[in-house]
Amino acid sequence: TGENLPPRPGDITTLRPFPALGPIVQRQHIANSIYHSLEARVERRFTGGLFLLASFVWSKSIDDADTPLPGQFGSFGAQDERNLRLERGLSFHDVGRRLSGGVVYRLPSTAKLAWLSRNWSLSGVATVQDGTPLNPVYFAFDPANTGTPNRPDVVPGQQVRLPRSQRNADHFFNTDAFRAPAPFTFGNAGRNILPGPGNVVLDVALLRGFQLTESLAMQLRVESFNFPNHPNFGIPGPYPDFGPFFGKIFSTGDPRRFQFGARFDF
Repeated sequence: TGENLPPRPGDITTLRPFPALGPIVQRQHIANSIYHSLEARVERRFTGGLFLLASFVWSKSIDDADTPLPGQFGSFGAQDERNLRLERGLSFHDVGRRLSGGVVYRLPSTAKLAWLSRNWSLSGVATVQDGTPLNPVYFAFDPANTGTPNRPDVVPGQQVRLPRSQRNADHFFNTDAFRAPAPFTFGNAGRNILPGPGNVVLDVALLRGFQLTESLAMQLRVESFNFPNHPNFGIPGPYPDFGPFFGKIFSTGDPRRFQFGARFDF
């Protein structure tokens, strides 16, 4: 009764059963999701003030919807609301592999310079993870004339994912793998088949503690976020009707930052 029309020519407003009402939005609790993962954790405390903690997750999340209300990127509605099985694919938040590790090292002090070398510690947190997938969907182009988000066709013989050596901010995936579907037909591209960029983040901190009184302590901190100044790319454009901007990345994560702080414990 709303926009769930089969592809056909004609004015979409007059094709609806109730043209005077326009599109009718219906929300149902019918989405389905499944998640599997392998998780491993290693923790070790060494003599000499060294502590290590690392965790690894290898997972896969599959669903047929992301959010109740249509939006952008991963929250576009179904292409064919009469066949929700075609929406089954990777979740917009799916991260295949994620490795996270942390280290804390209490720096040794010397007897001669105890006043200067005592109570120093160095810490770091590193995260390396795969990117999340994206939905190849037309932002405004409606070749099926259904009023729903349309996806393109996948060109036979073309791989969507580019080799790592060919990926860059101007061309992150193979845009030649897609073409416009025939008029009044749905595209055969699956949901969330575009690869997204991964992330590599390393944060480090240097700390020194001072015991001022029996119940009052102070800690001075020098912290650096994204210490190697590694560029973490933003989401590439997933809209084929954006022309040269399809597959192009326009943003990056935060650059290297330093932060100085003091903390009092009482």
